[in-house]
Formats: sequence, C-alpha cells, structure tokens
Amino acid sequence: MARTNTREEIIRRGADLIHAQGFNATGLQQILQAAGIPKGSFYFYFRSKDHFGLEVIDYFGTQIGDVFSRFLQDQNAPPLVRLENLLDYFESLFEKNGCGLGCPIGNLALELADTNDSLRLKLREIVEGLIARIEACLEEARRAGTLAGGISPSDAARFIFHGFEGAVMNMKLARSLEPFRIFRLCIRQYLGGAATARKAVS
Repeated sequence: MARTNTREEIIRRGADLIHAQGFNATGLQQILQAAGIPKGSFYFYFRSKDHFGLEVIDYFGTQIGDVFSRFLQDQNAPPLVRLENLLDYFESLFEKNGCGLGCPIGNLALELADTNDSLRLKLREIVEGLIARIEACLEEARRAGTLAGGISPSDAARFIFHGFEGAVMNMKLARSLEPFRIFRLCIRQYLGGAATARKAVS
C-alpha cells in the first residue's frame, strides 16, 4: 500500500472509531489495528495524536461539506426545498443508525472545546464553512422571495446549524427522532414558504 493510501486509510479507520467512541477514548494502537498497520507506524505518518485529530476533523469536514453542497447547491430544486432535502437525508441517516452516533463535528466540539484549543479552532473553521453553505442557500431564497420577510440569511443560517446540533444531541439522549423532527417543524415555520415551495414542485 502506497504511503499516501496508507495515511488515508489510517484517517478513515480512525475517523470511524472516533465517531463511535470519541477522540480521547480512541487509542493509537486501536487505530493502527483497525487500519492493519504495524505497531509503531503511527508517527511515520503523523507528528502526534493532535496532528492526527486535525486530519480527522478535516476528513469529517470534507465528508459533511460534500453532503451539504450536494443538496444545498442543487439547482433542480428551489432553495428552501434543498434545505428540506438535506434534512431529509440526515433524518434517514440518523434513523438508520438507531439515533446513535450523531454528528461527528458536534460530538468532537462537546468533547474537546474546553480542553484542546488547536482542535477547537479547527472544528470552528469547519462549522463556519458549513454555516456559509446554509447562508448561501438562504440568500438564494431571499432573492427568490420565498424566505419570510425580515429574516437575515446570515442569522438564520447560524440559528439552523446551532438548532441542528442541539436537536441531534437530544436525539441521541432520547434514542428517538422526535427532537430532530420537532426541530425541523420549527425551522419550517420560522423560515416560511418552505412547505408551499415544496408542494409546488411535488
């Protein structure tokens, strides 16, 4: 296996473990074993566990960012319908996972924000990028006249993302989709026009 591919495999396998059990609970030997890499090879690819953590956060950011872009930039649907479709995707994913696991970025933020500043700043960078994607979609809705009057796309994007993360956290606690579905209902009512826009294209 080429060095680049080996490094990517360590990141991918490590990301799966970290998503399931957290950053601090995931040991280096466990990561190497999952990736099928000999003991002691970790520092050939990464300077430290924190360096590895930064790479894993980038990996999560890319994966989630690609999903956001795929739905929120879909020009075949009106902007607010795109947001609904994105939330449909996540609801289906959460249901498939038994309402466990949740959002890896949110999980890591809760775990690391008070204890590791370098990882906190990387997580913040990823979060800002995701919020920017939502804001761009809402700005399209504003220009199209389907966003309720007076709503700021910038403020609404942050409200939606923060609400999403809170709903996911409570979904995990309840092991139920109910918190996420209540969040979706309230967001739909807040934005206005989403149900009408969706009905128009169905």
